Amino acid sequence: MDDREANKYYDRFASTDPKDREFDNEALYEGATQHLGQLPGDQFNQATQQAYEATPPQQRTGLIQDLLGALQGRGVDPSAVGAQAGLRSLDPNAMSSSDFARLADYTRQNHPDVMRQTVQQQPWFLKAMGNPIVLGALGMVAAKLLRKKMA
Repeated sequence: MDDREANKYYDRFASTDPKDREFDNEALYEGATQHLGQLPGDQFNQATQQAYEATPPQQRTGLIQDLLGALQGRGVDPSAVGAQAGLRSLDPNAMSSSDFARLADYTRQNHPDVMRQTVQQQPWFLKAMGNPIVLGALGMVAAKLLRKKMA
């Protein structure tokens, strides 16, 4: 599958358009979260930093606020996360790409449910992480759907 085709499939799985009902959104979010959880740390951090840097500042702020809000909603103190992850700033307007990558890495390792929620609410970010990430997520989705069909 080439990059253009992968992006097209990803968009259809992430779509809420009624004409895309045959594409299983839940399988996408589950597969994407599973794939992100299995990535080596350096690959995850590099893809996350590149996506963050390519994201407009207003979207970055929303992404950080959603992530921190979801963690806080599960009883996690953002200051404690900042200390554990070695963040220089928790301010969404001042967070660097490396700080965001550390925050996202902490989240995927310690709170995969929050990572899944973030992927679901901000599907554009996974796509911004690059085609190897999108292809890996789609591979997980395909495997899940095949198992479901065979059951």
